[in-house]
Amino acid sequence: MMPEYSQNVKIKTSSPHSGEDDFNTMYKFYKPKLFVIANSYISSKEDVEEIVHDVLIKLWEKKDKLNVKSNFTAYVYSMTRNACLDYLRARKNKLSKELSADQQEYWLNYSALADDAASNIIADELQHLVDNTIQDLPEKCKRVFQKSRIDGLAHKQISKEMEISTKTVENHITKALRELKTALKEYLPLFLF
Repeated sequence: MMPEYSQNVKIKTSSPHSGEDDFNTMYKFYKPKLFVIANSYISSKEDVEEIVHDVLIKLWEKKDKLNVKSNFTAYVYSMTRNACLDYLRARKNKLSKELSADQQEYWLNYSALADDAASNIIADELQHLVDNTIQDLPEKCKRVFQKSRIDGLAHKQISKEMEISTKTVENHITKALRELKTALKEYLPLFLF
């Protein structure tokens, strides 16, 4: 004899020993649906699995005390959403208490950038570093880069003025940018936060 269903959950079975079967049926029915809901809040599949499992266990443990008169499925979905929000709140609190060394460094960098005096000092350092890096470039590379980035000339104009191919202009600019990137690598985390 098949068990009866009400609002997609077994509430009455033909045998007093069918509790485990009832739980398995409920688990298999709701797990994929709840997984989709939880996964829309949380990206970690392992955490989603755990949350869905916990929700279904709680639901089963409360089955005799539940008095849901309207849509039972909506109640289960709501339980899942609330469990996800609790998880996210707990995770946020834990992260705020245990910042990693990188996060602390980024936070310090961000705080320093928010301070105008510190920002001016960093801007001056960066400008000095950029000027020195450009100054250290080979002469032709330096002239091409300045005409492109400072004077705003197009590659064809530079090519014509300096009597070199546009491909050579592109190569010089690429070389200059590579040198700048290398010189500024310590400052990149300031711009990535």
